[in-house]
Amino acid sequence: MAFKFLQNHPSLALILVLLFTHKIVYTAFAASGGRMGGSSFSSSESKPSSISSTHYHRHHDYHYDNPRYGHGYNDEPKNESKSDEGTTWVLVLPATLFGVFLLVVYLDRASVLKIQVGLSGEAHSLQRELTKLAGAVDTSEKEGLHFILTESAVALLRHSNFWISGYSSVERRWSLEAVEKEFKQLSAQEREKYDIESLVNVDNIKMQRSCIPNKNKLGKDYLVVTILVAIKGAPSLPVIRSTEDLRKALNYLNSISSKKNLAVEVLWSPQDTNDTLSEDELLENYPLLRPI
Repeated sequence: MAFKFLQNHPSLALILVLLFTHKIVYTAFAASGGRMGGSSFSSSESKPSSISSTHYHRHHDYHYDNPRYGHGYNDEPKNESKSDEGTTWVLVLPATLFGVFLLVVYLDRASVLKIQVGLSGEAHSLQRELTKLAGAVDTSEKEGLHFILTESAVALLRHSNFWISGYSSVERRWSLEAVEKEFKQLSAQEREKYDIESLVNVDNIKMQRSCIPNKNKLGKDYLVVTILVAIKGAPSLPVIRSTEDLRKALNYLNSISSKKNLAVEVLWSPQDTNDTLSEDELLENYPLLRPI
């Protein structure tokens, strides 16, 4: 009956055919990507400073009569003393406040760490492990984010025989707002490389989409895993020139205290074990990766 209906409405049949073929063409060459993680920036805001109240009390501690200037003394020395005290405070207070300001800013430093690993496309067990992890962890809790970080780092260490390239970077910022902005920018840059995010679990918002894998039968295929971490402090990561450098960087991620974590994201492509990432796509989308 539906076939006869379409025969009587050829224009509708043509539209359906075009939509269907467009869907097939689009998804056939789609690079799938997985993403899991979340952030706790809002719960890590600094407490208001009490500098102004301290300044108020210190200023009033000096409002007393000096017995040195009693009877028999004229008013000139007293005025000179007050003038000296005022000059001292004019010089000391700004320097003190500026020093406290620098200390607060120094302690408020934070950084965004990025480690990217290129692997042989034969590392299907790693893809399955990351997919399973994304489906099981509560990413709305700080403990869940720390679990994702450590488990992903350890999973990569277990698959060291598949490593082919690596990259690391540290972006240091002087405020949590700047760190949050940098973290989101780096995340967006990685996500733009995917045609479709086939699996997502971010801040416990979960989504899964199906796609038709792009099977590369003409050459080698690859897998890229990216770990982004925002943490308090200003740590350093080794420049990735060898497998030993990459091992040290991943071990450092595994040692980060959960108290320092501000945000974590793990992104990998392809997410689907039947999907592929060609050598041309690897070189075009991940130019910072260096062979190890």
